[in-house]
Amino acid sequence: MKKLKIPFKYIFSSFLLCFILFSLTGCGRKDAKIENYKANMNQFFENIRIFDSSINAIDPNSDTATTELLSLLDSMNTSFSQMASLEVPESFPGVKDLATQASEYMSEAVSFYHQAYDGEYDATLEDVARQNYERANLRLQYIVSILHGDIPEEIYTYEDDQTDNPTEDEFAEDEISE
Repeated sequence: MKKLKIPFKYIFSSFLLCFILFSLTGCGRKDAKIENYKANMNQFFENIRIFDSSINAIDPNSDTATTELLSLLDSMNTSFSQMASLEVPESFPGVKDLATQASEYMSEAVSFYHQAYDGEYDATLEDVARQNYERANLRLQYIVSILHGDIPEEIYTYEDDQTDNPTEDEFAEDEISE
């Protein structure tokens, strides 16, 4: 079995940055649904920070590195699923779809990481896993932007000087520059 390479340090750093940005700024009008959602998302980003620290602490030369990594990825996948199941306030257009997509991409990533590392190492599957992981991360970055009141240009189109919410079709072919 090939020794584990942990390429997550820089990707998880962006999760950490998202967590810090979300924590330091408000996300609009104060009502119970928004505050509850904000608290749940803060917990989600705290969980991601913990996963980041734990994954970066894995000794890649350890005999248990692969098992530790896959276990942490499974837990992270659970966190993404829980995040996607949260009730999103109407004041955050498109976030529900983005959260669902992020969760789906993370689930795919974890599945491919398991395939890449369980048994004979497969670099191609690891690359596919990494790509799905990056897509999940990109959607999280969009979510953070929307929660701060800034809808990224990559996820809407102009029609008669109005913007539309992102649709599943817009993300289906990954036309978003990643």
